[in-house]
Formats: sequence, C-alpha cells, structure tokens
Amino acid sequence: MTEMKNIAKGSPLEGLSCINLEKIKYIVSDVDDTITSSSRLLSTTLNKMEEAEKKGYRIILVSGGSAGWCEVYLRQWPVYRVIAESGALLIYKDECDQVKYLKNPAITDEDIKKRAKLLSMIEKEYLSSDQYARVFDIAVDLKNTPKEKLEEIKELADEMGAHYASSSIHLNIWFGDYSKVNGLIAFFKREGIDEARLKEESIYLGDAKNDEEAFSFFSLSIGMKSVEDNRESFDVLPTYISNFYGGKGFEEVISLLL
Repeated sequence: MTEMKNIAKGSPLEGLSCINLEKIKYIVSDVDDTITSSSRLLSTTLNKMEEAEKKGYRIILVSGGSAGWCEVYLRQWPVYRVIAESGALLIYKDECDQVKYLKNPAITDEDIKKRAKLLSMIEKEYLSSDQYARVFDIAVDLKNTPKEKLEEIKELADEMGAHYASSSIHLNIWFGDYSKVNGLIAFFKREGIDEARLKEESIYLGDAKNDEEAFSFFSLSIGMKSVEDNRESFDVLPTYISNFYGGKGFEEVISLLL
C-alpha cells in the first residue's frame, strides 16, 4: 500500500485504491457542489450515502450553509452529524431522536452584537435567500452581488474584525475565533475523540477555496473536479482530485471507499 506522505497533492483519484482505508470511520464532507449537483441532491448520490451508512461509515457534513438548511440535512439524509455555518453550530440528534443545537463555545456575546451590526449595513438584495435561517453568520450571494459591491462588503468585514471565506455560491462572514476545522475539533472532543484520532479515522471531501483549511488538516482529502479547473487559485490542494463534479465526484469517492 502507498504511504500518505509520498503522495503528491492534487493527485488523480485512481490512486485512492492503493491506500489502506481500513481505519476510515468518518466521511467528512462539504455540501454545496460536493454532495449536491447544481444545487440538487441526485438520487444516485443519496443511494451512495445510504450504502456508506449501511457499511458502518458515519457521514458528517461541514457546511457554510444555514442552520435551517443543515437541520433538514440531518432530518432527511443518512448523516450522523451536521456542522453548520462554517463551524458555528453542531446539529445532532439525542438519544430520544430529538434534534439539538450546540453553539461553538468560541462565539461570544460581543461577536453576536457585531454580527447584527454588520448585517444591518448590508443591503438585503445582496444577501443569500436563506439569510433568515442563519443564526451566527452572514451569507452574501455571489451570483447577485457585483464585484465592486463584494469588495466593499469585504472591506466592512475587515474593519469590524470579521472572518470570511468564499464557497462556490456564497461569501460567508462570521465573528468569532472558529472555522470549519476547529469547529470539528471542538465538537469531536465533546464526544471523546481527539484531534489525532479525527485525522486518522476520517476522509474529507470538498470543492472550493473555503475547504483549503480542511484539505491541509486532514491527511486524506478529496477535491471535486472543480478544484482541478481552478487549481492555480488554490494555496492548498487536496490529496486527490475526483474525475467528476459535485455529487458525481462524491459518488466516485464512495464507490472506491466501499
């Protein structure tokens, strides 16, 4: 079997078949344009998720998506946990099968106040249509926001000390010292799983610039074909790159994993 340390970043996905995957228990994945295809969940992708669950894998979604959307994922898809709004919230089901929310402990009352102030300064026409379903972050719709306006919003965010990252569809803005990865670490620690074990037992799938931190953190990471298309814009590449976009790329990875 090939050693992970000898694999060049951004390698063709076929190389995954040469890796010892016996320790993998968690499939950690972004959602938009990683599991979905053009904003839709294909039936074939859902079937692959169900196959993985039946084989004992636990699927954990890490999304910049709103709490509202992420609760729907937990309720309707075969997933174990969902981390929403770029690490702000853990959404899970308790022992009575009731949906619960857990706030990232890094978020302070001051962060919440700053978020409310910045939100009031951004014209509603530029916000994501699901902004009403967000608890801690702000999402700017990239498709409906002119480039000059987007830069203005980023400047405002910088002035107020906010963090932001671009997905394939949104500019996500938040206040607080957290991210997708340290949100994962914090919530897994709560369940008695330390950082080293999280790295060792997980595979990560993503598609955009806001996945770079996870590409760097996880020893085994997969980018969808959109990463290859924009390879030069990435500072950190995943271990492998799929031959397909979105949900079809996710399916390809799961097929090799199974």
